[in-house]
Amino acid sequence: MHKKSSWILLLIWTVSILTALLVYGQRQLSAFDPSGKLLHRTTAPNFDAALVKLLNEQNIGRGSVIHVGTQSRCYCETLTTPHQTQLLTKLGSDFQQVRVNIEDVPKLNAMLDAVPALIILDKQNQLRYLGPYATGYGCFTGKNLVEQVVSYTTQLPYNGAVINADASGCFC
Repeated sequence: MHKKSSWILLLIWTVSILTALLVYGQRQLSAFDPSGKLLHRTTAPNFDAALVKLLNEQNIGRGSVIHVGTQSRCYCETLTTPHQTQLLTKLGSDFQQVRVNIEDVPKLNAMLDAVPALIILDKQNQLRYLGPYATGYGCFTGKNLVEQVVSYTTQLPYNGAVINADASGCFC
């Protein structure tokens, strides 16, 4: 009888731990554009040009891989470091990395509900991508978007930017 109760206790303990992990994981998973603010703005015909102009006003020009983060550098931002390195390696020396704190650019802050975000301007100063680096729990168990972002950035002919507003992952 003692052996049977030990197995029951082990089963209860296992179920409790798995439930706690699931609840904790669900709280870490959030939407990139929960209010649809970014999605709504992208319907404007001049969205791409307006965003490029805003970035140019911040002295950010062509060939930029722009990391949009916060002054407080939340935990989710630290998870993007490998993605940033991969992107810069794959895009080559024609691209430079730029960091922007969302609090420093009010118009960008009004556009984005969540960070970290990635914005890419190509060598012709055209917006190529706006969205997250990755999706999933902690942005490392889901889908790494680096390969897709590189293909969007180098695709010819240019057909407009890819705006990835429909994503869930680790965002602040």
